[in-house]
Amino acid sequence: MILVSGATGNVGQHLVGQLLDKGAEVRALVRDEQKVAHLGNSVERAVGDLDRPETLAAAMQGIDQLYFVTPDTQQVINLLEAAKRAGVSHVVKQSTIEADRSVGPGKWHREQEELIEASGLAWTFLRPTMLMVNTIEWWSATIKSQSAVYFPGGKGKVPPVDPRDVADVAGKVLTFPGYEGQIYELTGPEALTIGEMVHILETVLGRRIRYVNVPAFLAAIWLRRFGLPRFLVKGLMETLGALRRNEYAYVTDAVERVGRHRPRSFEAWCRDHIAAFQ
Repeated sequence: MILVSGATGNVGQHLVGQLLDKGAEVRALVRDEQKVAHLGNSVERAVGDLDRPETLAAAMQGIDQLYFVTPDTQQVINLLEAAKRAGVSHVVKQSTIEADRSVGPGKWHREQEELIEASGLAWTFLRPTMLMVNTIEWWSATIKSQSAVYFPGGKGKVPPVDPRDVADVAGKVLTFPGYEGQIYELTGPEALTIGEMVHILETVLGRRIRYVNVPAFLAAIWLRRFGLPRFLVKGLMETLGALRRNEYAYVTDAVERVGRHRPRSFEAWCRDHIAAFQ
């Protein structure tokens, strides 16, 4: 049986369906059982909290493989301890492409990867680049209210990836052997500047959208005013600096090689999610 922590997240919600289509037995680890009520009886439910280790033991019973994503290192420690006690054989962690150079949040994800490597459990790391779905959270409000996008992207490029493609790869490594000990950097099919992404949204929506390349320091001030802690803002600024320097402008073949299909384009994703920006 496979335990999915984050079954209602951007990737997890697609992963659960992928696993069910493959005939896998799935248990969802959630804090609120009602959030997976729509899955009916097709998925087992385990109510637990990654910050409360005593709630994880029951969720791990009978589990062979574990999938999770969390930015919190202590939560990873709690999961690993429960997994080892329950005899889990394989851990799949959704990390981030920044972990390769320990840039920004990649530092925390790399620390977590090292804990997993030292745990004695078999592991696979999935390192997606920018998820296309993030543009809804970042840009939809100002697109709706001002027909504008404010983002410190500069001229740097990034190959955004569809969460469904990340789920495709995760589903494969969780249901077939031979992926243990591997790291997969997951990207979309093309590297785009933020301005090019906005232009694609313009085309899909059929209306003018203004892109404002705001200075990074101004973005940092906004994030602090929105309540983000200083250490997190600092990490995000490091990531944006790497983006502006084109450090993550490359495209990989991991989705096609493991998921067995060409990754979906940003334009296709936008057409599928057009309502979120209208």
